[in-house]
Amino acid sequence: MFAYVDEYGNISDTPPLKKYEFKEEDLLRPEVEDEYNYGKVSYYNDQGHYGFIRDNLSRQTVYFNDNLVGFVLKIDQKVKYKYRSSKQGNQVSEVILEP
Repeated sequence: MFAYVDEYGNISDTPPLKKYEFKEEDLLRPEVEDEYNYGKVSYYNDQGHYGFIRDNLSRQTVYFNDNLVGFVLKIDQKVKYKYRSSKQGNQVSEVILEP
C-alpha cells in the first residue's frame, strides 16, 4: 500500500490531484527576536573584578567580570542581559543597565 501526503499534511491512499509548488516564503525561516533576561547583581568582588547576576524569574545566577561587561557593575543594580553556556557555566555576553 502506498501512502500519499497532500499539501495540507493529510495522508491518503490516492495521489494528490495537483503537484505542490513551493513558494519562496515557505523556505524562509522566521526571524526570532533576541530575548533578554532581567535580573540584578547579587554579588561583586572588588579585588577580582567579577560577580554574579541573579535572574528575576528562575533565580539562577550568571557569572560576569568587568572584561565581559565592559564597565563596572555594583551590587543590587538592575540589569537586562543575555548569556551563553561555557565549560565553567553560564556567562554573560551582553549587559544593559536598567533604570
